[in-house]
Amino acid sequence: MPRLLVDDSTASKLMNLVALEMCPDFNNDFELTSYLCFMDTLIDTAEDVKELRGGGMLHNYLGSDEEVAHIFNKMSRDLVPDQGMYGKVMENINKYCNNELTTTAAQAYYTHFSNPWTFLGFSAAMLGLLFSAVQAYCSLFKPS
Repeated sequence: MPRLLVDDSTASKLMNLVALEMCPDFNNDFELTSYLCFMDTLIDTAEDVKELRGGGMLHNYLGSDEEVAHIFNKMSRDLVPDQGMYGKVMENINKYCNNELTTTAAQAYYTHFSNPWTFLGFSAAMLGLLFSAVQAYCSLFKPS
């Protein structure tokens, strides 16, 4: 997916491109319209914008994340996208989000390893258990 830079002129540029796309003399597949509607499905709140910024897909030079969410929600209000264009992408996103292993791993990471010190402590504890197991094995089965 292309990275998108959002600034003061983004909304007017995109809407002008959508208007060009709607011209009857222009032969197209409504790619931009479908892209804007796809982005609208991804962006509902400022938290969604923050996630996309964190992933490097969106660069916000507009100011607040609320403004970016408002722009995308407003732009795609009356657009009719090609439903099949981003269908595979949405299917992959839903498959990833509904995967139990992925959600459990993410929940464990954000709950227990949100701080580097907790990960370091966990690693030290696992290393201590490993050394204890090796010591117990060596004391039970002494090499001759």
